[in-house]
Amino acid sequence: MDERSPTFDFDHHSVHYREHWADIARDMHAMDFPMAWTDSHDGFWVLASWQHAKRVLEDYENFSSDNDIHKEREGFRGVVIPQQAYPLLLSESDPPVATARRRLEMPFFTPKSLRTWGPVAEKFFREALEACRDRDEVDLVNDIVIPTTARTTLNIVGFEPDNWHDAAMTAHRATFIPPGEPGFPAEEMDRTREMFLEYLAERRANPKEDIITALAHGTVNGVPLTDAEGESMLSALVFGGFDTTTSAVVNALIWLSKRPDARETLIASKEAMARGIEEFLRFYPPTTALTRNARHDVEIGGRKVKKGERIMCWYPGTNRDPSKFPDPDTLDLSRVNAGEHLSFSAGPHRCLGAPLAKIEITAMLETFLREMPGYSIDEERAVPYPLFGKILGYSFVPLRLNAKVAG
Repeated sequence: MDERSPTFDFDHHSVHYREHWADIARDMHAMDFPMAWTDSHDGFWVLASWQHAKRVLEDYENFSSDNDIHKEREGFRGVVIPQQAYPLLLSESDPPVATARRRLEMPFFTPKSLRTWGPVAEKFFREALEACRDRDEVDLVNDIVIPTTARTTLNIVGFEPDNWHDAAMTAHRATFIPPGEPGFPAEEMDRTREMFLEYLAERRANPKEDIITALAHGTVNGVPLTDAEGESMLSALVFGGFDTTTSAVVNALIWLSKRPDARETLIASKEAMARGIEEFLRFYPPTTALTRNARHDVEIGGRKVKKGERIMCWYPGTNRDPSKFPDPDTLDLSRVNAGEHLSFSAGPHRCLGAPLAKIEITAMLETFLREMPGYSIDEERAVPYPLFGKILGYSFVPLRLNAKVAG
């Protein structure tokens, strides 16, 4: 028997996946163990067991995140499939280096710092609503949610208040348009990265209280952070920092649009809202997956993984593992353990911005559901991303507010 067994047809960058990802999760959990090999994208293991994926994500000593593009170390291929030619030097490195880099950003995501960002997110959200209130129909994604999440994230990073739009929309388009396809913003991304280098140089001369300054003056194990490290870390924050939150809010509002009783349940108490948001994140995981590289031959659930092979910890599968989440295909706003989903990963690379994302989601859902109780969404005209390989999102969602914005 081939050691790479069982095998199945799995390509997260395919139209079939976009249309059937929930069915694929059910099929995987019908196996003797939810892990299988696919030949797509040079081959990798897909792991849908919550328990084993969590262990893989936490165990950096045996499962590496390194993206060794130039084969200078062990040749590992990073956390994204297909392998990125442009390594993200924070998420695609291992402790202790990754930990030292992460410490530079941590002060901006402490509970004390985060308390200041909820009101900021709500302010940006109200401004977006105010700009739309006299229009018969608006785009939930581009008119309301993206301006809120992007402005909040870029405000924390340190962008000038009026300089958020181009960077935000470049990052947004790079999420749902595959590289090489018409409309992919390759030149815009290059210009944005050049802008990051300019920001880093400017903050060395004129420091402020923002992440750019922290990176411009930061050290990693006593050595100043390089321009390449700083620029890569800014790219990760900007190109991956808000489309995930946007996806969570948009999917939640689409689901809630036809369920007025559920809306009332969420706004009944802060506890109900917090529990409901965790369930939305479980049910509609914004990010598809993160991958690890086996440092040694290892066995997982009876599957024999060879050194150097990639293991995709697949969140739509882990979050619908019936051994962890009973009746996983039902969105249950009262689910007690919903917060144990893996949508923000686990271990040393658990998303640093997860608490911020929840604050933003809370601010937007609370404000929207209280002040726009009559909203409606034409789901038949909504346009999902052409592929869900990165983010489970929409590029256009027609929305009727049917209410006045409170002053």
